[in-house]
Amino acid sequence: MKTMGKETRRMLCCLLAICLAAAAGFTILLSYMMNDYQKTMVEHDYGTAGYLVNHPDTNVAAAFTKDKTDSDLEAGRRILKEAGYHENADPRLIPAVCAYRKHTAAWFGGMFFCVFLAVFLIVWIYIRKQNKAIAKADTVITRFLSGDTGQRIDSEETGDWYSLFHRINELAAILSAQAEHEKQTRKFLQGMISDVSHQLKTPLAALKMYDEIMAQEGTDRETIHAFSQKSLREIRRVEDVVYMLLKIARLDAGTVRMEKAEENMEILLKDVTERFETLAAQEAKEIVLSGSGDVSLYCDALWMSEALGNVVKNALEHTQRGGKVVISWERTPLLTNIVVEDNGTGIHQEDIHNIFKRFYRSRFSQDIHGIGLGLPLAKSIVEAHQGTISVTSRVGRGSRFVLSFFHLTKL
Repeated sequence: MKTMGKETRRMLCCLLAICLAAAAGFTILLSYMMNDYQKTMVEHDYGTAGYLVNHPDTNVAAAFTKDKTDSDLEAGRRILKEAGYHENADPRLIPAVCAYRKHTAAWFGGMFFCVFLAVFLIVWIYIRKQNKAIAKADTVITRFLSGDTGQRIDSEETGDWYSLFHRINELAAILSAQAEHEKQTRKFLQGMISDVSHQLKTPLAALKMYDEIMAQEGTDRETIHAFSQKSLREIRRVEDVVYMLLKIARLDAGTVRMEKAEENMEILLKDVTERFETLAAQEAKEIVLSGSGDVSLYCDALWMSEALGNVVKNALEHTQRGGKVVISWERTPLLTNIVVEDNGTGIHQEDIHNIFKRFYRSRFSQDIHGIGLGLPLAKSIVEAHQGTISVTSRVGRGSRFVLSFFHLTKL
């Protein structure tokens, strides 16, 4: 057992002081009782002796049972005082008083000892229990500080210490969550840096190569023009990567303030599809809108257009020439659904759980210009609106993306 702490020693000293005070009180009480008993006995003897003097012919037994008068007491006091027997006589000279004193002292002493022993045992058990609980808590805290953040103090019982332990557990849970968040953040940053480095490596290498070619072909205007266009395309690709990463980072950090309002779905989706009409016409692809004109969604129109545009763009890129992309929407009592469906190449089963990962590129994909950030950005935007996005697909039959938004209280 560890050395007693300052508070424990102080409590034991207070307990000892209380016991000593109680012992002193018992001693004073015992002395008072002895004096009172001696006085009562002496006065009784005064009355008996005086009665015998004033009534010499009476029966001796009657002297102990008859009521005594003041003259009896005075006569008895005078006679017994002359013999040295009075209220202030040494108690040791009176056997009955000595016996009473011993009996009462033994009774009070035994009672005091039992009470003191019981209190001492209760306090000792309490202190021992508290010390064990504190020692266990100290061990758990030491392990926690050593890196075992799953450790928790037992706080199932009641009491002030266990209330404190419960608070410590809450603090430990918060610190563990923060540590885990920082760990995930570091892991995310490492992955992000790795992915960005990989994504920028190719266009930067291409730009370097194009620059060397243009430097060597300084007099060939057609070659310079062709490679300058290629350089411009790679620069735009780098811009796309950087801008999309910035948008995703802002959404993940929670620094984007959504300017939400009730937006008509038909108008919003028409604005989105207008961006792709020229591309769809060039590739003989059809975009079809299907839904009620009175359905609205509480959202940030700018960010929601970004998310829907990325999903529609993905559908067009994976739809063959002459294909169709159908965009529909509906409102139910619980939520609003937006469905983007195509009859394109579909998504392979091994890819369907990875398409929302950043920079993910399927080995089956024929798109050589995509950067793998459109769908992750769409997912982040949808989740920022407390929505969900899911996908089902069959290879060769097409894919179906469903964006669902619950009808939450407007804040």
